[in-house]
Amino acid sequence: MNNLLLSSTSDFLTQNLWWVIASVVLIGVGLYLVISAFIPKKKKDAAKVATKPEYLAALGGEENILEKELKGSRIVVKLQDYTKVDQEKLKEAGVTGFIEMSDKLTLVIKDNADKAFEVIFGTND
Repeated sequence: MNNLLLSSTSDFLTQNLWWVIASVVLIGVGLYLVISAFIPKKKKDAAKVATKPEYLAALGGEENILEKELKGSRIVVKLQDYTKVDQEKLKEAGVTGFIEMSDKLTLVIKDNADKAFEVIFGTND
């Protein structure tokens, strides 16, 4: 009797292998969805926009900025003296990256570049 049960179970699995695999996958996906519904989601932190004095101090002062331009998620500035730039303060102000070229510094600000530009320069060119 025990061999007969094992034999019929083995035959069933062999003949219906794809249905068994599909059932196991569907049950797994269903369990994942049910469990993930009860796990709290991380809230995305709102991107920081600092104050005008914070940005200007980190860029070496208003007189250090010769040109400025908003390009999507980036602010491109041409400066008199690049040694006055404090990248740590800019990071604290919400700048996520820097691209340094021979005569320009590009500040990458993912979510709020337009707001940061407005705060620093008072206009959205």
